[in-house]
Amino acid sequence: KTCYNIYMHTTDNRKIIGRAAELTFTDFSTVPIPAKIDTGAYRSAVHASGIHVDEDGVLHFCICGGHSVCADAAFESSTSEYKVVDIENSFGDHEDRYEVKLRIKIGDEEYITPFTLANRQQKIYPILLGRIALKHRFLVDIDKTDVDRAALKAAFAINLPSDEDKDED
Repeated sequence: KTCYNIYMHTTDNRKIIGRAAELTFTDFSTVPIPAKIDTGAYRSAVHASGIHVDEDGVLHFCICGGHSVCADAAFESSTSEYKVVDIENSFGDHEDRYEVKLRIKIGDEEYITPFTLANRQQKIYPILLGRIALKHRFLVDIDKTDVDRAALKAAFAINLPSDEDKDED
């Protein structure tokens, strides 16, 4: 029987990322936006508003529009390259969402990855990074973070549950 040591260091150049990180949408802005890292989520999601498809089938949307944490980084975009995906949340509820590909930069890693357009207005983090965006690029160390959640809430007067504040992230 073969035993694998899952704590071995990788030699494939993956970077270590914490439970929260800052990223930029390099095609549109240089303003960093906080993102929650979620290895339980398959897809990534970004806060978007004004989502609609015009008569020519072009999808229009505003990334970060109306979200207090990333209003300075808000940008409008449109694309004819999108798809509709079925998202199942942790409660088993299903929702159809538009999915688009966006170029992001985390640290010195820059790449294109898919995001679903979601209303994350009631979430502290306007972005959730799932496994597709992380795979083959990052290892997640939950003891690390690039974002202080309590400071983020204080800076933007976010009055949401304080369940994670005790973890000092």
